[in-house]
Amino acid sequence: MAAPTPTYPLKGGPRTRWNMEFARKAEELKPTLRRWARRPQHVIRFVEDETQYFGIRPSTIMKTMQDFEASLWPRKSDFILDFGIHMVGYLSMRLDSHGSHMDAPCRLRLTFGESPLDVTMGMENVKTWISTSWLPDEIVNVDMCPETLKVPRRHAFRYLRVEIIDMSPKCKLSFSDISCECVSAIGQSDKVDAYAFKNTVLDRIDQVSLMTLRDCMQTVFEDGPRRDKRLWLGDLRLQALANYKSFKDFDLVKRCIYQFAAIVREDDSVPACLFEHPVFTPSDDYIVDYDALFAVVVYDYVEVSGDISIGKELWPTVIGCLKKALSHLDPETGLFDPSRGGDWKFLDWQEDLDRSAGSHGLLLYCLKATNKLALLLGQEPPHEHTAVTMTEAAKALLNDEGLVVSGPNAQVSYASAAWLALSGAYPQEMARAALLKALDHPDAIQPLTPYLWHYVCEALADVGCKEECIKVMEGYWGKMIEAGADTFWECFDPEDRTNSPYGDVRNNSFCHAWSCTPTYLLRGKLASNVLQDPVPKVMTVEELDDSWIAHTSGELEKI
Repeated sequence: MAAPTPTYPLKGGPRTRWNMEFARKAEELKPTLRRWARRPQHVIRFVEDETQYFGIRPSTIMKTMQDFEASLWPRKSDFILDFGIHMVGYLSMRLDSHGSHMDAPCRLRLTFGESPLDVTMGMENVKTWISTSWLPDEIVNVDMCPETLKVPRRHAFRYLRVEIIDMSPKCKLSFSDISCECVSAIGQSDKVDAYAFKNTVLDRIDQVSLMTLRDCMQTVFEDGPRRDKRLWLGDLRLQALANYKSFKDFDLVKRCIYQFAAIVREDDSVPACLFEHPVFTPSDDYIVDYDALFAVVVYDYVEVSGDISIGKELWPTVIGCLKKALSHLDPETGLFDPSRGGDWKFLDWQEDLDRSAGSHGLLLYCLKATNKLALLLGQEPPHEHTAVTMTEAAKALLNDEGLVVSGPNAQVSYASAAWLALSGAYPQEMARAALLKALDHPDAIQPLTPYLWHYVCEALADVGCKEECIKVMEGYWGKMIEAGADTFWECFDPEDRTNSPYGDVRNNSFCHAWSCTPTYLLRGKLASNVLQDPVPKVMTVEELDDSWIAHTSGELEKI
C-alpha cells in the first residue's frame, strides 16, 4: 500500500535565515568516525520456506570461507555472502582470473542486502514514487585481473550478492580478501551498559536497538544509513532519547541541534531535514509536526545534559518553531485543524490516518515541553494559557464511549489516542481507558512504522500500562527479530512482507533510526518491570557485536 506523495512546497517556500555562528559550533562538534573491518562469515543461498516471514530461509553451501576462496566462478554465475551482522561501510575484494588470458572485461553486479529480499528479488521493474537510484546495487567493470576492487560508495548491508554478468569465456574468477571497512561515530572499543532482562526476547530487542542506533550514528544521526543518509528532525528526537540511555554521545546530539538552529527559515520554522554534503544546506522538505518537535528535542537535551547555556541560546528558535503548528488552531473550537494550512502533517506513513486529533495532542505535548524548558531556563512559561485552552478543547475529541475520535468521520486510531494520552489532555485514568479502548477497537487505524509504534508504547507506559507496553514491544519489535531483523526496519507489517510507503519494498530501509527506541523504554520507563538485575555489566561494542554474530551463526547452523 503506497502512501500519496506529500504536498509540501518544493519551490517558493520561505528562505533560510542562516545563523553562521550556530553552523560553526555544529562543525566543531563533528565526530571523527571510527573504523574497523568485517569479513564474511558464510556462503549461503536462500531456499523457499513459507513458514518464514520473507518466504525464504538461508542455507550454507560451503563449509568454510577457505573453501570459498579456493572456488572458481565462471560467467553467468553468482553467490551470496553473509557477514553475520548489519554493517555500514566500504567494500573491497581481490579478484584473480584463472585460465587463458583475460581477453574481455569482467562485468559484475554487486547487490548490498539489508534483508533477504534485496539479494533474491533482483532490482528490475521496481515501481516506486521515490528514486530507484536508492536501490542498493552497483555495476562495476574490471578490465584486468588480478585487481583489488574498492567500492567508493558507502553501503549498509549484511548480505552481499555478487553476479558475474559476463566476462571472457576462457577464464574463471576467484575472490579473496573480501572485507567491509565499517564506519560509525561509535567505535568497537566504546562502552555500553549491558542489562540482564527478564526474558531473551527483551534481551534481543535491546541488543538490536543498540545496533540500529550505532549504525545510524555517523557524522550526524542519520535516519537510515542506506536511505536517506540524512538528518531528519523526527528521527533525531527518538535517536537522542535512545542515545541518552545507551551510548551517551551528548556532543553528537548537540551538533545536530545546532545544525537545525543554523538553518531556521524566515518565518521562524525549522525544516524537516538537512544535508551535510556537498555542503551543509537545509532541505526544502517541511513537516509541521517535526517543526514543533524541535522544542521537545531542545528540552530533552537540556534536561538530560544539564546544559542550560544552549537552552538559553536557542530559546528564540524554540519559540519560533511552534508558530506554524499554532496557526492551525481553530479560534472558535481551540482544536487543531489540519485544513488551516497546506503543509505536510506526518505522524506516520499510514495512508488512511486522520491527523486532526493526533496533531492536537502532539502540539499540546510540545507546548508543555516548552513551558518546562522555560522553567529550567528561569523564563516565564509562554504557553500556559494556550495549553489550558487546548486541554479544555480536547474534551470534544472524546465520544460517549470514551474513545478518542478524529475528523469528520470520527475515526478511531492508535495515533490519536496515544498523542492525546502523552499530552496529558485527560486525567490519567481517562487517558488509560481511551488508549486501551483504541487498541481493542476492531476498526482502529494501526501504525505502519516503528516511529508511531514508539509513541503508542510510550503512551502506554506513561498511563501506567507497562505490561501492555511490554506485550506490544514483544509483539512488534520481537516479531521483527523473528522475521530476521538484526537492525530494526523503517516499516514493518507483520501480515504483509511487501508493504512499503514507497510502493515497493525494495526501496524500504531495513536499518532505520526511528525504530531504535525500545532500548530507551526498556532502560528507562520500563526498567522496574523488565530488568532481572538493575546493575548493568559494562561491555564494549565489539563484545556486543561478537555476541550477535555468534547468535546468528548458531541460528544458521540449526537450519
